[in-house]
Amino acid sequence: MARVVADDEINAQQEELSDEELNETSNLIGTTPPRKPSCRKSLCKGLILSTAGILFLLMMIQLWSDYGTYIQTQTFPPKLMSMGSYCRNGTQQASYRPFACDYIEKLICIVEKPSSVYVLSTPHSDHSWTNDQLVVEPHTSPECIDLIVWTI
Repeated sequence: MARVVADDEINAQQEELSDEELNETSNLIGTTPPRKPSCRKSLCKGLILSTAGILFLLMMIQLWSDYGTYIQTQTFPPKLMSMGSYCRNGTQQASYRPFACDYIEKLICIVEKPSSVYVLSTPHSDHSWTNDQLVVEPHTSPECIDLIVWTI
């Protein structure tokens, strides 16, 4: 004789089987300790991050060597290094950060030559740098020379 199984019994049997399987898997997962990253994995991460950092620095150095001069000239304004009026009698008038200068026939100022310098003198004069000295030779012999020095 065949036995008739009710739906409730089938559901109960399935729940018991799934509970047993669930207990087995949860026990396996719960009893295992958490894994620490392996030495190889940590070494690879460190190597990749170091390589990325070095490449970034090299890229910044290359960009600065290509565009550094352009950035400096286009971004930073010229700086006024000195401005003053130097007269034959040894007086200085309206000076801003004056140089130590002597004016006899030529105006000789003791100052170290900066990089990218621009010199403006009134009246028009020739200027040259020699051994940490600025030498200004006026075309005429005026009583005073106005001198403005910028670093660009």
